[in-house]
Amino acid sequence: MNKAACIPYKKNCNNCNMPSSSPAAATPPPLSDAPPLDLEVIAFWVQVATLLGFPRSVGEIYGLVFLSEQPLSADDIVEKLGLSRSGAGQGLKVLLDIGAIRPAHQLASRKDFYQLQTDLGILVKLLLNARVLPQLEELGRRRAALAATVAESGPDHLARRFEKLDRWREKAEPILALAKGLAN
Repeated sequence: MNKAACIPYKKNCNNCNMPSSSPAAATPPPLSDAPPLDLEVIAFWVQVATLLGFPRSVGEIYGLVFLSEQPLSADDIVEKLGLSRSGAGQGLKVLLDIGAIRPAHQLASRKDFYQLQTDLGILVKLLLNARVLPQLEELGRRRAALAATVAESGPDHLARRFEKLDRWREKAEPILALAKGLAN
């Protein structure tokens, strides 16, 4: 039994089977006293992160940093969200790598602090370049290879479907060009 990995706000923790009547079980879940608006903002960023293929914790961290007027340390994030230190560190690294947050230096503190990247243009460019455009380009290459294979030796109904898909791709080209323009 690893009581350090216990999740005390669950009815019965899977790690230690501590019943809900134990003193540790009375510990409220992270953000339980947060205003409803804060919870909604964090839930919004969790949904955005999930849509972009990032883990839930990345959305939670970004949501918390988004809400905060002051820069936050990793310890602040761990405490407020109930994440593990390694989970918070990994989420912060992802957010730093894509440029969603930036380091913020605090005088007289040896801790690392983080604040929101407030330039939306930079954030959109970094997200497009880091996630969206590479995936679209890879899908385009795979679609073209499949279409060529089907045209050469596939069934007629599948060839017609790939032709329709190609017409749709041609119609969507201006949107992709716009996205690429935003990313530059």
